[in-house]
Amino acid sequence: MDSRHAALRIVHGTSLVGLHRACSWSPARGSFTVIPRDNRASSHSSDTAHNSPISLFIRGMCLPDSVDVLVVGAGPTGLCLALALQIQGCTNVAVVDSMAEGENGSRAVAIHAATLEALEQIGVIHPILQATRKIRAPFLRTKSLTIEMGTFDSLSEYTNYPFMSSIPQHITDRILQDAARERGIQIYRPHRVTSVAPNEEHPSLTDVTFEDGHVLRARCIVGADGSHSLVRHNAQIGWADPDGDPDAAETNVFWQMVMGDVILANAPAWPINVVNLIGSDDNDFLFIALPDHSYAHLPAEDPIFRIVCGIPTALGTPPHAPDTAYLQQIVDAWGPNAILPPGSPRVTIKQTAWSSRFRTRYSLADTMFTYLPTGFEGDAVQRHGGPVLLIGDAAHIHPPMGGQGMNLGIRDAVRLAPVLATYVRTRASDDWAPGSIDIDAPLRRWAEERRERAITVIHMVKRMSRMMSLANRTTWILGVVPVNLVWLRNTFLRIVCSFAWWRTNVAYRVSGLGNP
Repeated sequence: MDSRHAALRIVHGTSLVGLHRACSWSPARGSFTVIPRDNRASSHSSDTAHNSPISLFIRGMCLPDSVDVLVVGAGPTGLCLALALQIQGCTNVAVVDSMAEGENGSRAVAIHAATLEALEQIGVIHPILQATRKIRAPFLRTKSLTIEMGTFDSLSEYTNYPFMSSIPQHITDRILQDAARERGIQIYRPHRVTSVAPNEEHPSLTDVTFEDGHVLRARCIVGADGSHSLVRHNAQIGWADPDGDPDAAETNVFWQMVMGDVILANAPAWPINVVNLIGSDDNDFLFIALPDHSYAHLPAEDPIFRIVCGIPTALGTPPHAPDTAYLQQIVDAWGPNAILPPGSPRVTIKQTAWSSRFRTRYSLADTMFTYLPTGFEGDAVQRHGGPVLLIGDAAHIHPPMGGQGMNLGIRDAVRLAPVLATYVRTRASDDWAPGSIDIDAPLRRWAEERRERAITVIHMVKRMSRMMSLANRTTWILGVVPVNLVWLRNTFLRIVCSFAWWRTNVAYRVSGLGNP
């Protein structure tokens, strides 16, 4: 065992959280020793103590006592906010996450043009593009037709990124984490927030309590902690479908879904730079090639594909991590094998790199900016503490049709950064006095704008989902006029998608350029 580890002395009663403040590393003795409380300030500036391997390791785990901005959630949305805040000069920021690094899985796979522009603003576009497979168009494929529904490369007059980026989220996560570390942004894992409440002595600040009992004081809190957001729950922000639609399998054909990253044998001879949406009588199946080297442990010469499919509730709840046999049944029932011509080689899954199940719903936070509730004055809720803001899945969720979720969250974050940085600087300024200006006004405007952006996306996804989930059944009007909605849809798409202007319009809407 390394002598430094062997000689580590932890005095009884000293918590790990405070160890780096309470102890000093001695190279000569190869150990930590307790620093008298009166001498800790001078020792705290010691390069020797701060740069020892153990001290660096411990400081990586230890939460600070106070920050200007606490970002709860270290997914792409939270990390993008931290990176954007640093560019704005707001550096007293901590990012916390309840999960250890690498436990979040793959999930999102698409980054659209408007989001690539946002990533350019925070200086991470080059590694993203290096790890990307550029997708030029989405295709609808059925037994009887193949339709190019949009054309991303026709967006070149509007953006420097006229394509959709196919890149699994675990690679996006890694790129953003590397950028954060290189720029000195601390990510604290795993640290679970248990409660947030206004500070009793300074009601304009917020106390954040963690599972280990540590209390961190923050000027602002940003919830980037997903659809089950504890930050949103503590702030008592409403969470529901913006149109009042019920959350039920009967009204959402994509209520439960599975996805997987797989290597295939006899993969269809379709272009590898397109998104394939396979339509069948009662379901839809997404099929898209991932970049080469998406998984280091898999052979580089074998293409890896992301597959996504709805699972009818009649089949029960899918397994937590569907195995190859389960995924193969999906490929046979609704995937390429369901529409390839008779006699085609059967597409089979050789290996599953990763898989998951998930449920979907449409939900939107009542507001993306508020303060913490402290009681009532009459019928009005009293709120104090620092600002509480929501971004990403903590603020809005919807089914994955069109690959919009992570994209919208990243754009939330990048657009919040200059507004939040200005708030922090103004609030800390000696010239600011309560009531002198409406310091919250820019935050309110940001929240209102982003909520409208989310509503636009939710409505677009609802339209796409309804269009793609039509039942292939023929009904008769007055007993003599046959009507088949799938036939009508396909006929309509065949006509309108033959026009380049239509395909450009579809790509423009999906890309987020019209709703950045």
